[in-house]
Amino acid sequence: MKLHLNTSDQRFVIQSYGDAHIILNNERHVTSFILTPNQRLDWLVDEANQLNDENLAPLLTDEPELIVIGTGAKPCMPSPSVMRFFARHGLGLEFVNTPTACRIYNILASEGRRVGCGLIIRTGQPA
Repeated sequence: MKLHLNTSDQRFVIQSYGDAHIILNNERHVTSFILTPNQRLDWLVDEANQLNDENLAPLLTDEPELIVIGTGAKPCMPSPSVMRFFARHGLGLEFVNTPTACRIYNILASEGRRVGCGLIIRTGQPA
């Protein structure tokens, strides 16, 4: 699905997404990644049930005020350990499917919010 053109000065813009890819700043990504307020990081996560303190920690880079995690094609509930991780850091968490996370991220970033975003793209699917 193609998203609307953004004319703000936000650093990252998710332009479109499909079942196994995301177009970010005119680049096609086929593996999971993290967006912090200032950078894009590779994320070695293929499924939401793999989330733990170690692979969630990069989401805290650049001091976001809230976190959005896209869980892949289907929404799921965060595990208690994921909820505790973000509660310990005093951060709000949106845990939604990846298409919804892309839309939420674009809206919040265009408003100038300091949002961290983890987008899970399952590998092994046709891009």
